[in-house]
Amino acid sequence: MKVKLDGVAETLLITLHVRAKDAMSENSILNDQKSLEIMREIDYDFSKFDNSKASFFGTLARACVMDREIKNFINRNPRANIVYIGCGLDTRFERVDNGQVRWYNLDFPEVIEIRKSFFEDNERVVNIPKSATDRTWTEDIFINGEPLLIVSEGVLMYLQEDEVRTFLNILTDSFDGFVAQFDLIYKEMVNKGKKHGTVKHTNADFNFGVTDGHEIVDLNPKLRQVGFINFTDKLKTFKLGWLRLFLPIIRRMNNRLCIYEYRK
Repeated sequence: MKVKLDGVAETLLITLHVRAKDAMSENSILNDQKSLEIMREIDYDFSKFDNSKASFFGTLARACVMDREIKNFINRNPRANIVYIGCGLDTRFERVDNGQVRWYNLDFPEVIEIRKSFFEDNERVVNIPKSATDRTWTEDIFINGEPLLIVSEGVLMYLQEDEVRTFLNILTDSFDGFVAQFDLIYKEMVNKGKKHGTVKHTNADFNFGVTDGHEIVDLNPKLRQVGFINFTDKLKTFKLGWLRLFLPIIRRMNNRLCIYEYRK
């Protein structure tokens, strides 16, 4: 299957490639065989993403941590509503599903259309073909009195600051309460997409970054930050070889998971 994606949308193929490449390993970390099946069906030059070991392990560490934190939320709230911002071709629902949660995949219309080719319909999964900054997407979310988790991986760093503010305002204007788990880049990575091991092969660039995550609260003071996790804590548990020598530098520059709460 040929796919034509530009800009930020194309970056979903980077994370797909990482999960698929990991699935081919005897010591697979995620063992995401579904991603391997999808990659093999897509006609695209994935080889250009092969040479960045830091990006490969960094993406896996991020996926592991975010899966863990989502599962923790689900364990506390078995019938939760989960909105996945920028779902791409990710298999996260299949990795964390407990058989009860209601899951919403949000992404660009062209991405959702591709996604339909690879994932079977599920009565607990709703696909929303809209941008995260389109205020109407929240109209498709039905809470039914259950807790709400908003998850964003590999999205906010590609937005301009005003777009991030708009997105945050959409959340607090539309819902009475939620927990949000946002994957964010370090501020010094802004405008350095062309130096990144894999993003440089796309037309995307990093536009928004943070230090410790307080910047999100600055943009929307209705939010309260309740957590901060540097993905390097998970990364250092992998068999990194020579890359382990650079862990101090990686820790400073690495993505971080920032967690927020909102109550009206």
